[in-house]
Amino acid sequence: MASSNILKKPGVMAMSAALLLFAALAMTANVRTADWHTIAWVTPSHDGRTLTATFTVYKPEVDDGRFCWEVTDTDVWESPSQVTIGVQVGNPCAPLLSWGTISMPDNGRSFDVQLHLRAPLNGRTVIEKESGQKIPVAQSGEGTGRSFGE
Repeated sequence: MASSNILKKPGVMAMSAALLLFAALAMTANVRTADWHTIAWVTPSHDGRTLTATFTVYKPEVDDGRFCWEVTDTDVWESPSQVTIGVQVGNPCAPLLSWGTISMPDNGRSFDVQLHLRAPLNGRTVIEKESGQKIPVAQSGEGTGRSFGE
């Protein structure tokens, strides 16, 4: 009988409603996390022991001039026939919590990350960690262009 009287008090009812509302909002929020990015291509160094992974990052629509992407983790796994790589990137400028979807404008910027191998690439296949897809290997050429090898 005493417990039912507690629930009838206005302060307890308001607090309960506020907690339920907070829980519902928390379940629909997107929490800022780092993601494994899709790598467009890799370029091996001349000795084949370093891969430069190139991918595209986007500026958020609310642009205050800062470049807000940072590498939070990398992964390199080598076997005799292939190299599996991953680059995890986060945006510390993004809100910690957001509701709905974040639209990315068409203003991509190339971003390069160097990954070090234990052994030279020597024609091994390069695979993306997250998707399992083969990544094109570019051969560094003279000038600004890149040519892709098989």
